[in-house]
Amino acid sequence: MTAKRILILGAGFGGLAAANKLRKSLSQDHRIIVIDRKKSFMMGLVNLWILAGSRGLEDSQTPIDGLNSRGIEYLNDEAVKIDPDSSRVQTAAHGWITYDYLVIALGSELAPERINGFVGRGFNLYDSSQVPALREKLLAIKRGRVAISIMGLPYKCPPAPYEAAMIINDILTKNGTRGTIDIDMYVPSPLSLPIAGPKVSADVVATIEKYGIKFNPSCKISSVRDGEIEFEGGRKETYDVLVGIPPHRSPDVIKSSGLTTREWISVNRQTMRTDRKNIFAVGDVTEIKVGQSAIPKAGIFAEGQAKAAAGQIINEINNDKSEASFDGQGFCFMEIGGRQAGYVKADFYNPDGPLLSLEPPSEANYEKKHDFERSRIREWLL
Repeated sequence: MTAKRILILGAGFGGLAAANKLRKSLSQDHRIIVIDRKKSFMMGLVNLWILAGSRGLEDSQTPIDGLNSRGIEYLNDEAVKIDPDSSRVQTAAHGWITYDYLVIALGSELAPERINGFVGRGFNLYDSSQVPALREKLLAIKRGRVAISIMGLPYKCPPAPYEAAMIINDILTKNGTRGTIDIDMYVPSPLSLPIAGPKVSADVVATIEKYGIKFNPSCKISSVRDGEIEFEGGRKETYDVLVGIPPHRSPDVIKSSGLTTREWISVNRQTMRTDRKNIFAVGDVTEIKVGQSAIPKAGIFAEGQAKAAAGQIINEINNDKSEASFDGQGFCFMEIGGRQAGYVKADFYNPDGPLLSLEPPSEANYEKKHDFERSRIREWLL
């Protein structure tokens, strides 16, 4: 059997899950190379714990070079060009690298600059380096309005802005200032979670409203000024602290690769194959349509898709005719503060349409969320 070189771009949920599954199932003759410009891995969900004050940013980073001890080659580098016709990727520091199989798991990138006036005035909830300063600002404010704005669709981890709103409520309540501070959520769609449908969306709104958080639907932000947000249609609202979930975009290297139809990569929804030979894409960099919506950009789905893609490669190398596939199922946790979390279960490939349910908050679910982080880091990097 000819030894193969499998190149994985990105060391997030998808890249790490794919690399580890491949390594466990293939002989050492086959090289598995992971390229990422980051030196450490941290789940996005940790931002909420940093916001809540239960975790420090510096304590939440796991070095990616732990892959090397697992027989996976890690290159701290950046992919700058993908050449599908020649089966090679150009990197900033290591030049061109050829591959037999390519797994693209580069995720989505944040584009706060797309909202006029936001940078320098608001806090980017998804930028972990800004979250400690946001927490300090919330502890310092005595009265006014905290505005939380979802600034574009799609965005990563759909429940996270609502979790943040309830954690902020918890912070202010414990600080004794909640009675003089309003919390408003502004979202661009009529529903809180369009992908989840009307029932779960209504449950989410009912949950945040129990904590006095006002839900403002169909508010598409157009610009930010000092102390004021303007939405499409001319509506204006004031703020004292602005928390933004900025628009997302695909990485430049993907846009120039010829693999995208618009912003994201289209794949076979079971196998994660693109329309180019031996190229797979998983996670946030993809768009998998389900009805009028798409599979959410969330780590649990990236993990499932990565295992399917890795299974395809393993079976092909081993001449195994069985089929590995992504089943469209996943879950996430929805924190409300006070060591409580709900549980959202989803089946997006349900024959009768996407099926989602929201389990009430409990401390057990909060602990499961922490176990989820610990178990993946142990499995992938330690």
